[in-house]
Amino acid sequence: MILRAEALSPAQKSVIEQILGRQILEAEAISLRAFEPKDPRRQSGRQRQRSLRRFLDETDRPCSGVSDVELEAALLEAIRSERPNFTPAP
Repeated sequence: MILRAEALSPAQKSVIEQILGRQILEAEAISLRAFEPKDPRRQSGRQRQRSLRRFLDETDRPCSGVSDVELEAALLEAIRSERPNFTPAP
């Protein structure tokens, strides 16, 4: 559910601001989502492996068509932007 801040009642706005710990702007939109989280401790090792593989496959889609060399260079650049002295292990 996405709510526009300008459409909230003062009480709703107050509750959301308390949760966020800051004021919300009239131009902002607030996204709410309720879900039952999966407890990884209730999954077998095989189920966790499948879930992780599915997640990695989904997040890897944007990389399709990118060579391994380009991917490694992009990863190294990202790491070095956070840790300038990073040296890959041999």
